[in-house]
Amino acid sequence: MTARATTTLWMTLQLLSATAATQAAALPAHRVRTPSAVVALLDTGFVRNPQGQFDAARFDTLTANALRLLFDEAAAKGLPTAPLINRALEGAARRVNGARILSVVRAHAVALAEAKGALGDISTVAELDAGADAIRAGIDLKTLSSVRGTRHAGTAVTALVVLTDVVNRGVPTPTARDAVTALARLPQSDDALLGLQSTVAKNALRGPGMALAALNRYVRVTVSGTVTPSIPVTSDRKPARPPDP
Repeated sequence: MTARATTTLWMTLQLLSATAATQAAALPAHRVRTPSAVVALLDTGFVRNPQGQFDAARFDTLTANALRLLFDEAAAKGLPTAPLINRALEGAARRVNGARILSVVRAHAVALAEAKGALGDISTVAELDAGADAIRAGIDLKTLSSVRGTRHAGTAVTALVVLTDVVNRGVPTPTARDAVTALARLPQSDDALLGLQSTVAKNALRGPGMALAALNRYVRVTVSGTVTPSIPVTSDRKPARPPDP
């Protein structure tokens, strides 16, 4: 790609982003989607391809070219592109407009870079992706580093996903961090973490206070060994995806 073509694509990317912001500002207050709401829209119910094969035919020409530019920039920084490609394809599957897809993909690329700094170069793509989701949910880098310290490389995905889900359900980040890091050190840590996710999810329906009380009770009895970790809510023993806000 020539320098002129790269510059043109970059300018297009900025114009598309500005257009998205203008469109959002023009909507009534109750219809404006916050960045987190757009993320939730792109993150719900889509089966991701771990190989991240980009299908340019799913996008208009300008969006496809701008996405390629973002992917190239991410790769040049040593970041995995599969999570970014999957975010883009997820948006296309839901007929989200190109400007919003570009905004979400760009935000996730920034978060991936921050997650790599917090979790370390030894982290897997799945861990970096989960870490980026956590950052975009408002979880700080120090908290990610704390979770990394409890798990070996390649084994922190469940802890990171459960942490993000618990925080999204109204549990304060410091409390969620302490709970997740305590459970992540247990011999059956994934079972314990999935049990925590299930407990908080059920009690969050009754209010944030009930979720927090249930979390504290669950951690206390699980760490003390007085009960066996709760049965995970998913049959494939993977953390459940957070619900739409």
